[in-house]
Amino acid sequence: MKEKLKDSLKSAKEKYCEFMSKNVDNFYEINGFKCRVEQIDIFIEIVSEHFEFEEANLIETGVSGNLWYGMFGFFLGSFVENFGGRMESVDVNCDSCKSSQDIFNKELPNLKYQTHCQDSISFLKRPTIIPNIIHLDSYDFQLFNPFPSALHAWKEFSAIRKLLPKKSIVFIDDNWLKGTSLQWFQNGKEYNEEIKFPIVGKGAHIYQEIISDNREFELIGNHHLPYNMIKIYIKKK
Repeated sequence: MKEKLKDSLKSAKEKYCEFMSKNVDNFYEINGFKCRVEQIDIFIEIVSEHFEFEEANLIETGVSGNLWYGMFGFFLGSFVENFGGRMESVDVNCDSCKSSQDIFNKELPNLKYQTHCQDSISFLKRPTIIPNIIHLDSYDFQLFNPFPSALHAWKEFSAIRKLLPKKSIVFIDDNWLKGTSLQWFQNGKEYNEEIKFPIVGKGAHIYQEIISDNREFELIGNHHLPYNMIKIYIKKK
């Protein structure tokens, strides 16, 4: 099973890079996309070691329907298509859901995939599948008002955590740890801010709970260091 897992992840990265480079000029040279590829490498490393299921049932909050947002979900979908299982995505933007469904149907025809246009918290309370891997990425982070996105991710996590099978993996996008130098653009202005708090981002509340009370979940991966942007990975014990 481990060899199949590694092969599925490797093939998914190749398909993602092929798809993105075909649709985005200078894909390998744009910093935001280079960051996505680095995140894929981290995902591959962590999932290769920690994923223990025979198929991947994956939920993504915040659909991957816009090329310029990085399309990390396309990589996830390719992984599920290769490995086996199904993928569900939820987003309040119905146009984004349609775009994601169209892209996935065309490019990943063998993937069992469905989008849902609704609030992600409500969806996770009664999901259409019980996931063993879930990506929380549905509420845009704002540097100068980081609390709404963190609270939303916390509510998503609270809605699904009891339903997750043991050894499931949860990962949360858009986090910056203390000491990270963050370049930020807002209202036509550029800011360069050093993160002073232990963490800011969508996973801030989740991260703080896990490091203070780890009876149910544990941090996994060795990448939780100051970095441009990190995903927080946790695993249910």
